[in-house]
Amino acid sequence: MQITSLIYNKSVRYVMLIIVSLVTNLGLAFGLFYLGVSESASFAVALTVTYFLNFSGCRWFVFSSTDVPVTTQFIQFAITNGSFRLLEYSSLLVLSTLEFSNYYMRVLLVLGTSFVIKFFVYGKFVFRNVGKS
Repeated sequence: MQITSLIYNKSVRYVMLIIVSLVTNLGLAFGLFYLGVSESASFAVALTVTYFLNFSGCRWFVFSSTDVPVTTQFIQFAITNGSFRLLEYSSLLVLSTLEFSNYYMRVLLVLGTSFVIKFFVYGKFVFRNVGKS
């Protein structure tokens, strides 16, 4: 399979977006801190930028979903994304209470599971193309 045909696959584009998002998040957080910005401000800027990067990337790159107005879709994304964050946090707390494995494994399990589920939820409910079958 050629690289160009792989890029037409939504799941491959989603993985590409996640990698770009992670590099952007870490680069901004560490870069701003290195430049003298406080830890909390650096991290807040990085999270904000990657939040909008993820929305834009999902809408225009991963799912090519432009049938729904951008404002409506952004509200749906915000609600869905916020819900996922709460579920991720709650899941981590439950796994910690159950003393499941170690912290690193719990974080990887929670975020990895969320990463996969988000792909399907975003594709089905947030970034669906209503005009296409």
